[in-house]
Amino acid sequence: MQSQTTLKRPRAEGRAPPASLQGALRPARHVAISASHELFPSREAALACVVEKRVVAHQRMRDQQRGLTLRSPVRLAATRMERTVEGGVDDLKFLYPMLDTLPVIAFPILHFATCGVQVSVYGSAEVGRVVEVMRDYLLEAHVLQEPGQLLFIPEDRERISFFHSVRSAAEPLGARDGDALVWCAGDIVLAYDVFPWLMEPDVGPHELILNVGAKQRVFPDGTPELFSGNYYETLITRDGPGPATAYDVKDPNLLVFTREGMRGLSRLDDLRGAKDSSVYMDVFLRTAWRALASSKALSCLGTLRYGLKRRRGTLRPGEGLRQDHASDFASAFFDVRARLKADTVDPFVLKDCDNFEDLFGFYRGLLQGIVDAGATREEGYRRLAEFYPHAEHLLALSERLRPLWDELPLWRHWPELIRDRISTCNLRLTEALQAAGFQDVTPLVPEYFAADGSFQQAPAPGDDLPGTRAFLRDVYLPRFQRGRAAFATALAGGLA
Repeated sequence: MQSQTTLKRPRAEGRAPPASLQGALRPARHVAISASHELFPSREAALACVVEKRVVAHQRMRDQQRGLTLRSPVRLAATRMERTVEGGVDDLKFLYPMLDTLPVIAFPILHFATCGVQVSVYGSAEVGRVVEVMRDYLLEAHVLQEPGQLLFIPEDRERISFFHSVRSAAEPLGARDGDALVWCAGDIVLAYDVFPWLMEPDVGPHELILNVGAKQRVFPDGTPELFSGNYYETLITRDGPGPATAYDVKDPNLLVFTREGMRGLSRLDDLRGAKDSSVYMDVFLRTAWRALASSKALSCLGTLRYGLKRRRGTLRPGEGLRQDHASDFASAFFDVRARLKADTVDPFVLKDCDNFEDLFGFYRGLLQGIVDAGATREEGYRRLAEFYPHAEHLLALSERLRPLWDELPLWRHWPELIRDRISTCNLRLTEALQAAGFQDVTPLVPEYFAADGSFQQAPAPGDDLPGTRAFLRDVYLPRFQRGRAAFATALAGGLA
């Protein structure tokens, strides 16, 4: 039954919107969300991949400590969650419970749906059931005005690829040619300040915007780093007349593009199934060769030079890929006007839920810890409203989704399923790490759930949960409120 408890929203501040939101003239009104990812043929195949990746990470960290390599620095060894379908259970990370009965996918849907934009979700049939429940509630709560504002597109398991999921989610949206579309990964949990993406100022001059996450943008020198992460590339930018700046970056979890830009993204299928750097290097070479007769030839060759040095491990500290070269290369590769930049200051865009440590150690520990501190669930969600703007909807949805826990196989077998996954993973990891010469193989994956199903907090090394809560309350929530006001003003002014 839906809770009747009403939570008070935090008061919005009266400061002017950020400059990044002031210049955008065509706010996006259409958002595609993908909740689909690679499907392994068996649990054994998935587990072998998980173990291999973590062993490689430990080996790279050991080599770095010994000064043997500078290639692809690894700061954190994490344990990925890979997908299988066995025994009728689709082990899909987007359905993992993030807070009480609320799955990961519920959060990005809520963040965009509450903005009044049209949202389309691509995923499994079980994701579709979550979408149905959310749509019914959001219509009743007058967050949505009509059912067509929240669409669901069923996943085709025979055609699983990144681009297919992006295109399948975006095609049913009502965007016209030239309109901005936003694509979001379905495991972006806490990035509720969606307005910089809806108000992207570079759409128009460009058809595809690749706004990568940069550690130094998100955590400038002198500010606390809320969590550790791995950044595999270095981007060199020049923001003014001063010296260039080197940023440690990772790939974007959100994209902004037009329908022409989406057509360009189809080139990503060239990388489908790539298992090693030789495949990517072949793509680099073919793109650079194609561009030799164009005005982008020097930029593409500069990008190729960076790729070769990175592959050989000969990059010097601070040496990286120039932003203008990267944009030109992206334009040549996708055959559309593309811009690559590193402007986002949102920490929660950097941290998706690819591994146990992020999903349970950071996000569930962060959110469940706030709610569980209340004497009642209602009081817990009132506490959450100090950090999160849609707490009253989460409280209601946690009740609305409860019947699905007897319907969906993944949830029906929770927590036994996740306890078995973690136990088996730890056994195999211990064996593999010891065979690789690691004697001290702790900490491995914590037991996040007790036998009775209760959640047990276990933050990963480097995760600052108290600092993150302070950031949410004092910086992020006020930033969201200013962005919401700017977006509403833009829409009311007829600029869309």
